[in-house]
Amino acid sequence: MESNIDKKSEITIANKSVSLEEEKEPEKVNMKAVAGDLLYGALKYIGGSALMLFNDLAIDGNENIPLFGKAILTTISKNVMLDMLIISQVSGRKIHFMLHPKLIKNPVAGPVLKMLGMFRSTESKEDIEPVEKVFDYLNKKGDLVAMTPEAKLTDEVQLKSMAAIIKFAVAADAPIIPIAIYTEQKTLFNIIPSTRLKIKIGTPINFDKRLNKDKFREERYKQAAEIIKIIDVLRLEGKEESEREEREKEKEEKKNQ
Repeated sequence: MESNIDKKSEITIANKSVSLEEEKEPEKVNMKAVAGDLLYGALKYIGGSALMLFNDLAIDGNENIPLFGKAILTTISKNVMLDMLIISQVSGRKIHFMLHPKLIKNPVAGPVLKMLGMFRSTESKEDIEPVEKVFDYLNKKGDLVAMTPEAKLTDEVQLKSMAAIIKFAVAADAPIIPIAIYTEQKTLFNIIPSTRLKIKIGTPINFDKRLNKDKFREERYKQAAEIIKIIDVLRLEGKEESEREEREKEKEEKKNQ
């Protein structure tokens, strides 16, 4: 008798579980996020096509960008908006750029940039919203984040900015990937003088956890200086490789004449 009651109870509970599952509303699709992803993809494709057509964009080392998982991409940026478009081409994944607050607060560009998944940098020590954004993208979503100090800043400010990026990397346990963007002179359609764009991507750099401690501040700044140096070296190596390739091309053309 007790076993029959138990069986009936199990059936009742099972039926209730099924009915509860049936009553659950399906998760709503975040249409704003979907629209943002579609816009990002469209602008990336259009921008990338234009860069390939008019600037002969070439990428060296994109195997260093992870297919999955978090990472921080960095360079010293000469033109933030252009470099954002260029760097977005290094991966099929979405890249979230940390931008100057003025850009994000711009009444025209700001809403579009936010929709694309970009966010502002901090405005004060008490401003934690951008910090939370970084950890949300890196730790919760496992995304790619780009932080690109501007070339127009003084060497001291560039160094301080890169040291802050290291702090983010250490706290999020994410590698930093240095990127160099450089240009070469070329002729468009063998007639019009133009500029060739090239990207050279360095190997990911991981950091010791202790670097975020105050007593290792000096070492953190040394590492920051090293990253800036690596970016410069990547740029120099890229130009040297291009010059070597150009010389070899000229030799080959002379042989064929």
